[in-house]
Amino acid sequence: MTLSTNQTSMAKVWSLSIAHFTSDFYLNLLPVMLPILALKFGFSYSQCGLLYMVFQISASFLQAPIGLIADRKDLGIFLPLSVMLGSLLACAVGICNSELMLVMIVFISGILSSFFHPVAGGFVPYVSPKGKEVYSTSIFIVGGNVGFAVAPFLTAIYLNYFAPEKLIFLAIVPILVTILLFRQKLYTRPIIQSKANTLSLKQIITNIPFVSLTMSIGLRAICYCSLVIYLPLLYSSKGMKPVTASAILMTLLLGTAIGGFIIGQFSKRVKIPTLILGSYSLTILSMIVFLLRADDSLLSYVSIFIAGFGMYGATPPAIVWAQRMLPNSDSFATSIMLGFTFGIGYVLSVFIGWLGDYIGLQLALTYFTFPAMLLATLLIILIRNKNIQ
Repeated sequence: MTLSTNQTSMAKVWSLSIAHFTSDFYLNLLPVMLPILALKFGFSYSQCGLLYMVFQISASFLQAPIGLIADRKDLGIFLPLSVMLGSLLACAVGICNSELMLVMIVFISGILSSFFHPVAGGFVPYVSPKGKEVYSTSIFIVGGNVGFAVAPFLTAIYLNYFAPEKLIFLAIVPILVTILLFRQKLYTRPIIQSKANTLSLKQIITNIPFVSLTMSIGLRAICYCSLVIYLPLLYSSKGMKPVTASAILMTLLLGTAIGGFIIGQFSKRVKIPTLILGSYSLTILSMIVFLLRADDSLLSYVSIFIAGFGMYGATPPAIVWAQRMLPNSDSFATSIMLGFTFGIGYVLSVFIGWLGDYIGLQLALTYFTFPAMLLATLLIILIRNKNIQ
């Protein structure tokens, strides 16, 4: 299909990046709220992990079936709606006084969030100018990473001046972004049925390289997701202020934003498996340094930044690789790399919280993350010689 110039533009790519920023910003309000919610409702580490798992199950695992549908039908209207309604519910966590209502809000906001990545991911190759698909994917990814990164720190600062109930006033931002998406006409796109119908369930589950890549990125997500959930709790348990805990988390997430953007630029010059293996190596080495200290020293900030750089640096190459493994299924491939794999990470991270209740979070993080990263590395080594580069 040849797209007209009014369909493809970097302005639309940047609008999608802004939407990704907004969606992931409000997606990441919950971790910084966990210490507050733990005190308010008397939650343990494992209960905090379970609450976050409820959100991530609905936000992650639903993305795969939504991606399959989005490759066959126009679900574009869910792009602006998911940004607005999902963010509104995320803000409503601050005014919740019932445990049941809290779980319901978290669960429903996750469902709304689950529509964003597959639908938006399907828009990126559609609106990207020819020859700039990888660059456009990196721009799209970096928007979400930056939003996810700055959310804990900015929210912590906001909560220094305003009560948690005042989070609802932050809802003005997603409303403005929703208006932007409508003005850019990012709410509908044509579907090419002859191409979209080529993907079958059998093709997915028998595609060994794709399944192996999914498992590898999922194992890597254990390291990423466990840090997102437990870093504020770990630093709070050491008696550090919430702003310090949020600052270390923001440093990790800024590393993910920069890593995802920079490493994604090398996809045309360096083989994708090599990029992913290099990212994994950075993660393993820097995590060793961080988990030996986990304090507020400069070395901890530098090591956690490099860990984030490596962890998310693998994501844009993995998305492009997955899309090449499953041609004409951009929404589904994106949903797996940005949704399903992180769902795996968040679910398995609950066991880290459970173990942390008994031996401490620092040791629990060590015992889970390194075996996961080593196995993830082995899977990429096993499939790197496939002819899908």
